[in-house]
Amino acid sequence: MIASISGIRGVLNADLSLADVTRFAANFGREAGSREFLLARDSRGTGPAISRAAAAGLMSLGATVFDYGIVSTPALFRESRRKRLPAVMVTASHNEPQFNGLKFVEGGAGIGKGTLDAVLAEKGPDRAGFKPGSLKRARRPTYVDDLVEMFGAGSCEGIKVAVDLGGGAAISHAVPLLSRLGCVVSSMNDSYGVFNRRVDPVADELVLLRKVVKQKGCDIGLGFDCDGDRLVIVDALGRKRTGDYMLTLALSAMLERTGEKKVAVSLDTTQAVDDLAKKYGAKVFRSRVGEANVVGLMNEQGARLGGEGSSGGLIDGSFNYCRDSMLAALAIIRELKRAGRKFYESVPVYCQERVALEVPRARAQKSIRRMASDYRDADSADGLKLFLPRRSWVLIRPSGTEDVVRVSAEARTAEEASRLAATFAKKLKGLSR
Repeated sequence: MIASISGIRGVLNADLSLADVTRFAANFGREAGSREFLLARDSRGTGPAISRAAAAGLMSLGATVFDYGIVSTPALFRESRRKRLPAVMVTASHNEPQFNGLKFVEGGAGIGKGTLDAVLAEKGPDRAGFKPGSLKRARRPTYVDDLVEMFGAGSCEGIKVAVDLGGGAAISHAVPLLSRLGCVVSSMNDSYGVFNRRVDPVADELVLLRKVVKQKGCDIGLGFDCDGDRLVIVDALGRKRTGDYMLTLALSAMLERTGEKKVAVSLDTTQAVDDLAKKYGAKVFRSRVGEANVVGLMNEQGARLGGEGSSGGLIDGSFNYCRDSMLAALAIIRELKRAGRKFYESVPVYCQERVALEVPRARAQKSIRRMASDYRDADSADGLKLFLPRRSWVLIRPSGTEDVVRVSAEARTAEEASRLAATFAKKLKGLSR
């Protein structure tokens, strides 16, 4: 089991039990101090059992739990914000289907380390002194209506969109929303819980989506993960684009329209965001990797816009305090409607390479500390980020959601980024023996 502010993830009945789920949910409920909670899940087969276990933990505190069934993580975050109620999302996000877990939401935002420590404590549910709580079926969230109001019904009239829903929670909203905005939509993998490709669209080649985009002459293709917060776009030529490119494109659209002067992004996000911000007279602030860290920095600096390049995750604090794939997609689609396909070529682009190494966390952290002694000018706020010649960098850090160490590199060319990632991955392996 892996636990971080990004969520708790594991394999049910292997390293995560239903008793664990009930304990974590009860601890969160006690920490949140509310008498009402929102609950939702993605489309994994273990979702119903874990949802009931989480509801049991919350109800042990006498709370009323409103169950939304299958909805996306951004939709639940939005509902938590709108209703001012804490929420529990049953999901393992972009991890493969055998995994599942819990994501906790307070005030429409992810939790911090203090709340995570309380969630992981041993106390668990209360069995006496409380009137039993109740479980109620909730109405659909207002997420679709809110986005239609934000972007305008019919505002994207005629834009052709291919959507690979990946068998996940985005099935609940993506096609109806795009249709209400006037898009011509072709959808695939639109049966809940039927996973015909990798759950993580970043890790999958998205062969079917790319084929449909080219065959049907679509302006854009959208590939979602299981809980609908991660997105990969395919451009009009059928090319799968990186998350960093997608975030840069979405931020370009938002900076143009909002005139915002502050942007907060994670340490591993492309420097193209810095180039873009300079164009619009904005300043970039960088946080530790992780959505909650970005949101925390946004609040600290008073920035409306933020994101994480690795997942293409745009965060618009005026709407949601989480990476919102649908909002990012609509920001790009609206600009495609306005500027045409030339919008794809309007932003700076760097090349990234990301390598994942299976190295035990404790050993990896020790190796990173040893490497840091050779690079005195490196940024050690989160792992080790090295700034290299010719506008390139390398970041080495343990993942917060998987038992791996990530070596990320960025450079002007794909060849240089690949060489840098391979060089430092090899160096890390040598130090980890």
